[in-house]
Amino acid sequence: MSDAILVVGGGIAGINCAMNVAEYGRKVYLIDDTPSIGGMMARLDKTFPTNDCSICIEAPQMFDVDNHENIEILTNTELKKVKKTKDGFVVRLVSKAKYVDEEACTGCGACVEACPVSIPDEMDGKIGGTRKLVSMAFPQAVPNVVTVDPRCRYGEMQAEGACIGGCAVDCSQCRECPIALCVKACEKEGKKAIELWQANKNKKLEVKSIVVATGLRDAPPGGDLIDYHAYDNVITNMEFERLMNAGGPTAGHIIRPSDQKHAENIAWIQCAGRGLGKEKGTPYCSKICCMISAKQTIITKEHDASVAATIFYNDLKAYGKGFWGFYTKANENGVRYVKGRPYTVTENPDTRDLTLRYESLDSGDIKSETFDLVVLATGVIPNNRNEKLAKILGLDLDHLGWFKEKDPMMAPLKTNVDGIYLCGGSTGPIDIAESVAQACAASMRAILA
Repeated sequence: MSDAILVVGGGIAGINCAMNVAEYGRKVYLIDDTPSIGGMMARLDKTFPTNDCSICIEAPQMFDVDNHENIEILTNTELKKVKKTKDGFVVRLVSKAKYVDEEACTGCGACVEACPVSIPDEMDGKIGGTRKLVSMAFPQAVPNVVTVDPRCRYGEMQAEGACIGGCAVDCSQCRECPIALCVKACEKEGKKAIELWQANKNKKLEVKSIVVATGLRDAPPGGDLIDYHAYDNVITNMEFERLMNAGGPTAGHIIRPSDQKHAENIAWIQCAGRGLGKEKGTPYCSKICCMISAKQTIITKEHDASVAATIFYNDLKAYGKGFWGFYTKANENGVRYVKGRPYTVTENPDTRDLTLRYESLDSGDIKSETFDLVVLATGVIPNNRNEKLAKILGLDLDHLGWFKEKDPMMAPLKTNVDGIYLCGGSTGPIDIAESVAQACAASMRAILA
């Protein structure tokens, strides 16, 4: 049996776990079900409480992982079956086709430019973000190659103007595509990296132990939460994060989705959706939202000191090192904190401004204020593949969908299955610093298993 270790999830926790294991001389398989490692952190603008550039921190780590002789990265890859043996695990994986030869692709972008169809980006759609049917996850993606959307490959996007899908012969049988613009653009660059005939590949591994680092995701607004679905200028804190990001759809300009005007009066609503239940929101405190909003207001003020920033909150969570000082910094920069409970938003159809009604928790009065933009701190929830992964690995989930530790006090990061460990957002809401610390601890448990 191999003494290799499998790390499931290529976010900041998975990256640090893999690197730590590899530095001890062990073989590591780092898998992620998306086209690139990096996770949520790679899409952020800054990290709290230092406000360092997020991708500036993570990109060098991604590069190191990609170039480490003991680490094999498998993106677009999912667990299919896991069998426990006396000495470890036999793992079966499926790598989904990217329809691109990763060895030949240089990430030049010629195929992206040639693609005739743009669609709303899954993360940035509401704030104007689009992507092509041939796209790269983000500029610093690892591996730095493009991926062809499967819907394009199988002819499902022809109605949108896609150039692929009209042939009588399937791509798997015809390897000289005469119509695909991405193929022609790639060949014009002197390469033949686009391979529309690719198929999914199965892979079998033998590993000593497994670390689950599946991460978390931002909670979508449930139901009619503060009229998110009704008004363009009501957005989530993750969407606002992308507005601030120089690599986002607005190149870092904080503008309103409705009319692209620079927002001058912005409200943040804390605990948006909290207590609404699992189907409509988060029935728990996500722990990191207060600092996320503080960070966003500080950076907004750095962009333009004249912007009015107001945070509506019920309670304040500042549990980590430097967090209270971060809150103090927001106050010193002119951020206004209002202890209130917002409950409805209405829009002026002429100006597209938003009137927010709320109950003041200090006086009990009902008040109204008008803003250009409203940002919902919706919290974080488990990865949507946790349930499937738990069945494959035989792990226990709690009633909210997070992986359960065997004993948080006496056996932290261990699971109910010997040889499988947890770290990062797989266990619950967590910040980046905690994720890295847990990744180091889980890597040592996996090595010593």
